[in-house]
Amino acid sequence: MNKRMNLLGIFDSIIALGAIYTGVMMVGSKAVFSKFPDEWLSKVPFESWFIPGIIAIIIFGLGNIIAAFFSFKKDGNRPWLFSVVMGSIFFVGIIFQVIILEEWYLATLEFLIFSMIQISLSIYCFAGYRNR
Repeated sequence: MNKRMNLLGIFDSIIALGAIYTGVMMVGSKAVFSKFPDEWLSKVPFESWFIPGIIAIIIFGLGNIIAAFFSFKKDGNRPWLFSVVMGSIFFVGIIFQVIILEEWYLATLEFLIFSMIQISLSIYCFAGYRNR
């Protein structure tokens, strides 16, 4: 069981670091995200990438840090639960992004796969948690 939870905690940590890194890039550098089509900003309720960057840092960065904390915590009750919630928010967010922007790009597919891995790892940990 501990190996499963450690694997989930490591994956949650990787997702958190990626979200924080991307969010900081969105907040601090307009040049990186100026490569995206301008019409994307016309489809979302934001005028720049600043607010989406803050959202990425807070929701996906901090949220996955909390999920990793619960995954690594040895005496937790349902330590996989926060991870499945974060994976589900990630999955639904990507689906909404595709619906709103009306197009896919390479990172969308990668993020969709990451969210499914996070959900799957959470279910794997739940199965181990139930069998103890």
